[in-house]
Amino acid sequence: MASALALTAAPAAASPLPEFDFTDCPTLPAGADPARWRCEVLVSTGTLRISRREVPLRAMRLTFAEGRLDGRYAQVFGSLVAEPSPVPWLPGVTLRPRYAGHSDFESNDERKGEIDLAFTVRGPLPGASCAIGSEVEPVHSEIQQVGETELLSPDPPVLRFRSVDERLALPATTGCGPLARLLDHRLGLPSPSGRNSLRQVTLVGLRPYA
Repeated sequence: MASALALTAAPAAASPLPEFDFTDCPTLPAGADPARWRCEVLVSTGTLRISRREVPLRAMRLTFAEGRLDGRYAQVFGSLVAEPSPVPWLPGVTLRPRYAGHSDFESNDERKGEIDLAFTVRGPLPGASCAIGSEVEPVHSEIQQVGETELLSPDPPVLRFRSVDERLALPATTGCGPLARLLDHRLGLPSPSGRNSLRQVTLVGLRPYA
């Protein structure tokens, strides 16, 4: 299948294997043959660059299923769970990425996958619904792999790859209350495509459904 991760990976040096949480593996669609499906758990860390400043991102866990349905590649989104990441130049302010309603992890010549995100903003200034992006106007990220995929373990299968999105566009915040303009100024928003990047190192755990 033309999936987000090919299993023809380059062997890597031995290293301690992480533990993967498969709790959020989604229910397969009606008519799917479990023997032709697998659940993928991607645990990523990295950096979000907003203009000239960087936010080190804490762990983010993305879960989805992929397989064949009616002879075609198919996928089902499971969940995205992320830790809040402190903004270094704004004490007490954190960003937490969340799923904003669209993903496609079938790779092609243009990208390795794509996902719509929003970033929840928390801190002493923002309001309760403060965010960068939303389900209506998401932050769209198209993922490009950097280098080869490494096979850390064949059994259980664990992979590692690096990725970058240098075309990310970040809008002004919404729902941030009367101090929104000040917060946008301090965050450097809005920030158009070409001034931002999302770089990640991702570990992948795979588990078949049957």
